[in-house]
Amino acid sequence: MIISIGGIFLIHRVDEKLISATAILLSATLALSAALLNLAYSRQTAREANSLEFQKRLQDNDEYIKHVRKVGEAIAKRNELDFAELAQPEQRNNKYTISIRYVLNTWEQASNAIRHDLYDELYLYEAYKSMVVDFGLYFREFISSSQKRQVTFYENFSWLVLKWVIRRDSIKEKNRKTELKLIFKKLNRLAPKKIH
Repeated sequence: MIISIGGIFLIHRVDEKLISATAILLSATLALSAALLNLAYSRQTAREANSLEFQKRLQDNDEYIKHVRKVGEAIAKRNELDFAELAQPEQRNNKYTISIRYVLNTWEQASNAIRHDLYDELYLYEAYKSMVVDFGLYFREFISSSQKRQVTFYENFSWLVLKWVIRRDSIKEKNRKTELKLIFKKLNRLAPKKIH
């Protein structure tokens, strides 16, 4: 190898073993990088496929749809119903209790899958955020009452609701800031002019 230092050419011999080892190390690094990228892509594809399958199951599940309607009825009657009382064991055969538990259990399973990266959380957030957050807010007394008997009841669902409320509020806050910046820009343009 010829190296130039300040215009002086030096001939330096590089050990062939070093070149060979460097080439092997470079090849191994590239192969590992490609494998890791492929693994990450495969995992994301699997999460998206699982999320689509979950969404399809919900849409095709007549039992779930029936219970969601009954839950909507319970929400409409929330001034007449005591959700904390509905969570008590003696109320287990109440039509609203059955439906609330069915829907919350469905979302508890989905929340568990989201928490363990089996479902694409952002995809499901975009599709179900309002409904899930509403369920979490309307049935917080039902959930709290259930958790008094067993602290782990609806633990994953509660985690998901909190996460989605924070995300939704962060997006709203960002949108508010964007709107305020636009208003201030317009005001700045008006400031030098006379306002009558």
